[in-house]
Amino acid sequence: MNSDTLTKPSWKLRRRAVFGSMLFAMGVIVYTLVQWDDTSLAQTLVLSSFALIGTVVAAYIGGAAYEDV
Repeated sequence: MNSDTLTKPSWKLRRRAVFGSMLFAMGVIVYTLVQWDDTSLAQTLVLSSFALIGTVVAAYIGGAAYEDV
């Protein structure tokens, strides 16, 4: 085993963090759409959750591409 693999976090942990973040954001979206009326706060929650999903996906793809270089 070389020392480079010991210092990098495992992809298993990265996937767990990504999927956990995405499940949380999707849960917020579903809960907001089912339980809340159409208020400014509900719109902000849903918009922020979609932004979180987009950011997590972009960081995951960007991190994978950066690691391959």
